[in-house]
Amino acid sequence: MQKMFYDTRTLDCACRQRYALSEEIMMENAASALKNEICSISLDRKIQKVLILCGSGNNGADGYALARLISGSFKTCVFECGKPSSPLCVLQAERARLCGVSVFESDSFFAENLDSAVVVDCIFGSGFKGGFTDQNGEKLINLLAFVNSSECLKIACDVPTGLHADGTLAQSVFKADITLTMGAQKFCLYSDMAKNFTGKIKVCGLGISRELFEKSAENLKESQKNLFLLEQKDMILPYRTDNLVNKGSFGNAYIACGEKSGASIIAANACLKFGAGLVTLIRPDENFSKTPIPGLSMEFLVTNNFGPRISALCVGMGLGYDEKITEFYAKFLLDSPDVRCVLDADILYSPLLLEILERRPKGCVLTPHPKEFSELLRLCGLGNYSVDECIFRRAELVEKFCRRFPESVLVAKGANSAIGVFTAKEDFNLFIDSFGSPALAKGGSGDALAGMICALLAQNYEGKDAAITACLAHSLAACKIKNNFALTPTDLIQNIGEL
Repeated sequence: MQKMFYDTRTLDCACRQRYALSEEIMMENAASALKNEICSISLDRKIQKVLILCGSGNNGADGYALARLISGSFKTCVFECGKPSSPLCVLQAERARLCGVSVFESDSFFAENLDSAVVVDCIFGSGFKGGFTDQNGEKLINLLAFVNSSECLKIACDVPTGLHADGTLAQSVFKADITLTMGAQKFCLYSDMAKNFTGKIKVCGLGISRELFEKSAENLKESQKNLFLLEQKDMILPYRTDNLVNKGSFGNAYIACGEKSGASIIAANACLKFGAGLVTLIRPDENFSKTPIPGLSMEFLVTNNFGPRISALCVGMGLGYDEKITEFYAKFLLDSPDVRCVLDADILYSPLLLEILERRPKGCVLTPHPKEFSELLRLCGLGNYSVDECIFRRAELVEKFCRRFPESVLVAKGANSAIGVFTAKEDFNLFIDSFGSPALAKGGSGDALAGMICALLAQNYEGKDAAITACLAHSLAACKIKNNFALTPTDLIQNIGEL
């Protein structure tokens, strides 16, 4: 996994002090990274010209430096989206002009033919604040709309213009195909809102190794060091390496069945596919084990009460709001603090949930989507937040929940799902799964994830590790579908075996 930071400008400053780097040296390295990316792309695409949109600050200075570096290799034009004002921007603009780079007012950009062009966004970068509210704002909004409507290749320097440091969006945002972010990963690039605008994200060096750059954060406050971007290698699949085993070696996972049995059947199928030795469907109905359940395979056990060898319980998918049924599962969880559980969907609306979390948070993995997250926060007395707030302020609210219920694990589902956990030993940690696909925006996908997490809990994974591996496997299995509109929960579960 990779470290992420809310604001790398403090790291830039720390690096200059710690490693005797100048701001200009770091800028030249940023410009070289942009140049190398454009040159590598030009091998496969017929790039005839590079059009650079430059702001008035240091992000604009990166653009002027880039123009100087490539002016002999490509037809290069700079379009001023603000007159150079920072000392380095003034200096780099002068150097570019002395090297013969053509510099135009931003209004001239609308006359450009963008076919076979690369457009580079060096307007604001990570220094963007507020919105396009000054007299130049409307021009920039129109400019970004013009660029975004084009099929040309678009590259953002550091952070696409219009993306705030908290990951929220201004009135208009540069829609990059590639974002070259400088120094280290930035949290804002991985918000749900940013996903449509960042394209492929690459980290570029600024004159020292990435390891040294990130090490400069050692003296920063703890909140700068607890953000992590998950990678495929963080997915630890439940491979079976011991030959002397039986089905009991891999746990007996119970899947709670409620009003809508289809949801629990999806979870059960995912649970079995992801390695659980036994999967048992349970419902407190004396006729449940005697009546055929449509769509249920012979691979599963069915019962109306808990047995002595339960390893993990998954409850909530299709549960409904029958108080007696919910009380049945809640009572078991309260009486069985050592049984790990996944709490999903309808159980997240139950008033009984608060007692469960207060008495036995350890071993609980909760998997709310934004609407369920909003209700969960309200039930737990943590505040009334709209669904939009639960998306826009996800990291903040996940941390708020996790600090209230130490050792529970919260999986806040979204385009880039966030996994949070707080322990006294490690403080708060937030992990981002950026592999999510729109293919998963279909009923049953969340049920499959709940079943996958339950499978790993049954196989003795810790809650955090179960959530991380299951989320990654869930996302990556979805990527195996050819047409993203065609994914079904059955396809998703089948693809688990191909990871």
